[in-house]
Amino acid sequence: MFITIEGPNGVGKSSFIKALADSVKDEFKVYCTKEPTDTDFGRSIRINEEKLRGIEYAEMIAKDRQNHLSNEIVPMLEKYDIVISDRYIESSMVLQVFDGVSADEVWDLNKNFLIPDISIIILASEEAILKRLLERNVMTHFEKCMTRKEEINLYKKAGIFLTDKGYNVVELTNDTIDDLKNNIAKICGMIRQALTHN
Repeated sequence: MFITIEGPNGVGKSSFIKALADSVKDEFKVYCTKEPTDTDFGRSIRINEEKLRGIEYAEMIAKDRQNHLSNEIVPMLEKYDIVISDRYIESSMVLQVFDGVSADEVWDLNKNFLIPDISIIILASEEAILKRLLERNVMTHFEKCMTRKEEINLYKKAGIFLTDKGYNVVELTNDTIDDLKNNIAKICGMIRQALTHN
């Protein structure tokens, strides 16, 4: 299974991924990865985030994603039961659209990429996200330029857009510890049902 985890920065993706991997590791082999990739090219994208704009940036992200799929995700799917990626196409549908690229242009750059078995979008209240962001030492360019409300709304739109393209989008709310536990239980159930019946 190929699973992607998406959502605004500060929504709790890292905690969710760790909890999900821990919950299924006794039953399945799990591999976790992220975008931008931990390669020279991916790191250069991160470092130059504030200098890159528009379609040029969208094309670089798509190139990094293509490399990610070819060199890591697809090979790891042959060795592991589950590959989980922290960020995927939804991030482009949010960040690049906010940066002035149309959703259709972003889709054209990404439409031939592997479709995840489960495409999870984690959301939370504006207050919860802001509180978590303020606990960090450094905020990214997009975190500084975009309001939490704008980011949440763009993720909701991305979910609708990709659902229309055939993606299995699961939207979760992650405001509390109880939310996290319930969400993990829900996704674990989906994983077990899919992998046990294959």
